[in-house]
Amino acid sequence: MEGLRSATQQHQGKLSPRLAQVAELLLREPQMVASETSRELASRLHVPQSTLTRFAKVMGYPTFKEVQALLREHYVSRPRDYVERIRSAQTADPLHAAPSNLLAELAREVERSVHATAMELPPERLRQTAALLRNASEIWVHGVRRAFPVAAYLHYLLLKVGMRCSMLDQSAGLLTPSLGRLHAGGVLLVVTFSPHAPETDQVIAAAQRSGVTTVTISDPLPHSHVKDSAIRFEIREGEILGFRSLSASMFVCQALVVEIARSLSALPADPAEARAAGS
Repeated sequence: MEGLRSATQQHQGKLSPRLAQVAELLLREPQMVASETSRELASRLHVPQSTLTRFAKVMGYPTFKEVQALLREHYVSRPRDYVERIRSAQTADPLHAAPSNLLAELAREVERSVHATAMELPPERLRQTAALLRNASEIWVHGVRRAFPVAAYLHYLLLKVGMRCSMLDQSAGLLTPSLGRLHAGGVLLVVTFSPHAPETDQVIAAAQRSGVTTVTISDPLPHSHVKDSAIRFEIREGEILGFRSLSASMFVCQALVVEIARSLSALPADPAEARAAGS
């Protein structure tokens, strides 16, 4: 599954418009691709079924059935009724939903995105990131526009568990001067969603020049600096009426900081003992 996702991201910038549509759907809604027929998917994308076959061949699979088989195998342990809920949500038209159903529609989308994130996020990635942050000389958090609330909450949580952490944002126009504080041994946590802000490009580029390790929390659509991220968390947020939630992103932030707190609670209280344990 990771190989398919990685191959899709690597090829996406080189694909034809029709193949890029397939790639975007696979990255955004893999459960849909797994559950629907080729005919239904082609109809949804307004492309011929042969486009799906060509996409599979570009990704290194004989036919699109092999791509779907891989996705189904990955989601085989997921609750079957969950796929049915997704189908129901897709066939419903939120624009014409009764006002009394709006909260239910929003709740369904939030539940779907959080549940999918919990099922897909490898626990090892959480542990790896927690260890990286725990041993960092300093942590910088960056996120602007829609990503700002997530970045601010992550900054708050990290401070609450005793991490040396600061925000890199546009407050008082101090983003550029603040980038001069980046140094090797630190970790940059970037929260960014498509369309990615130019300020984020600036921050990631500065981190690379300074030898700072970058961890990103982002949507599945490739970012121009995705290759510069040591660790990447892919989030598929729920969406209704054009508004995307932040629930799954907040969920990942909470899980990450809880993992840090859990690992810190297992360390010896004496700093000397902690260093000895680490060696």
